[in-house]
This record gives sequence, structure tokens and C-alpha cells, in this order.
Amino acid sequence: MQDGAPPGSGQQLDSSFPAPPDYYSAFTDANVQRLAEVDCKAELDDPELKLLVPPPPPQSGTYSSFGRVWHVHDRLPTLAEQNIPQLYPEGPVDRVAELKRLNRSVIFEFLDLVDVLVKDPSQYTARTDRIRDVFVNIHHLINEYREHQAKETLKLMIQQQIDGKRQTTERILAKCQELEQTIERVKLEAADTGTELTVAIAGDADQADGTTHADTGQPKRTHTVPDDGLARIIDAVQNLT
Repeated sequence: MQDGAPPGSGQQLDSSFPAPPDYYSAFTDANVQRLAEVDCKAELDDPELKLLVPPPPPQSGTYSSFGRVWHVHDRLPTLAEQNIPQLYPEGPVDRVAELKRLNRSVIFEFLDLVDVLVKDPSQYTARTDRIRDVFVNIHHLINEYREHQAKETLKLMIQQQIDGKRQTTERILAKCQELEQTIERVKLEAADTGTELTVAIAGDADQADGTTHADTGQPKRTHTVPDDGLARIIDAVQNLT
């Protein structure tokens, strides 16, 4: 919810099953029909009809949704905005070193918590809050890597797609080379055996019968190869023997 929202819409909406806003009762069939007949919705005088017109989307700042505050432009909120003390220096830092230091701090804070629980249990709240602050600082440092992580993940996905396409292309080229070699072998074996390879077009009659060699006058040995792919040519090679 942003400033200028309909009245009654500021009720608590962070329960598992939030109740509808108070102004839902204004959405009657009659009001919807009346609103449809209005030419300029920006100049409505009827306060009840104004509830039917959604507010413009926020352009900056924050808005509330189901009891939680969200930034219009998604960004990582600072520790100060979350009212959390920052336990590492301002400005550019060695995040790896700071994460290791904070990780050790968690152990020391936990040992202090155990000591407090033994000596003065009434002071445990301050120690648990301190541990919470350390963990929030750790998570904040990690979350600062999210943008970099997203870019690297996208680069990895694109590289995997490129590698997959290259491998597929290499397999296709290898298969094409294998088929070309098979075709050449078919031609050589046909030439060695004096067999003439012809291509049969679907619907054409077989005219191989009765043909003779022009030089010898002997009947030709022909083998018809259907024109439906290289796989049939490979079958033709097997039938030559």
C-alpha cells in the first residue's frame, strides 16, 4: 500500500489468510456498470466509485504488500536500513577475510552465551541479539555476491549451450563424412563389379531390364537405388555381395 490508498486498506494483512480490504463491498455490479459509463475516471466525484479505480503504480520509494515493505526498485537494503549494526569496515573490503572473521566471531559469541547462561541467565537476551547481528552481517556479505553469482551462472549456462551445440555439430559433420565415405565405397564396388547404380524415382517403371553395355553388347548388371535417403544406398551395398 502506498500513500493515497483507499481508506480502510491499512489493516493488518500479514496473516496466513488475510481478510479482504474494507472497500471490497464497493465492487457491486451496479457500481461496476456506473464506472463503465464514466468517460473520464480521473475526474470522479463519487467517493464510492473512486474505490473501484486502482491507484497508479508507484514509481519510487517503497510500498506495502501483505504487511511487508518492498522497494519499488529491487535492491539489497543496507544494514543501517534494517537497524542492524555493521560489524565490518565501510567501503571496499576483503569479503572472504571478513566472512572468516565473522564466522570465528559466532563461535566466540556462542561461548560467551554459554558462560552467561551459567553465571547470569537473565543476560542471555543481549548475547542472542549479538549472535543474530553477526549472522545478519554474514548473510549481508553473502547477498552482495548475488549479482555476481547471477552473471556467472548465466555465463555458465550460455557456455554449456554453446558446448552442446558444438558437440552436436561435430557429430553431424562426422556422420556426414562417414556417409560420404560410404557413398564413395559404393561407387568403387559398383565399378569393380560392373554394376550400374541407378536412382529410381517414385512412380517410375523399372527400365533396367534389357539394357546392354554399349562397348561389349553384354547385358548390364544394374542395381536400383531408391531415392529416399543414404540409408538405402548402404543397403544396396550389402545386396551387391
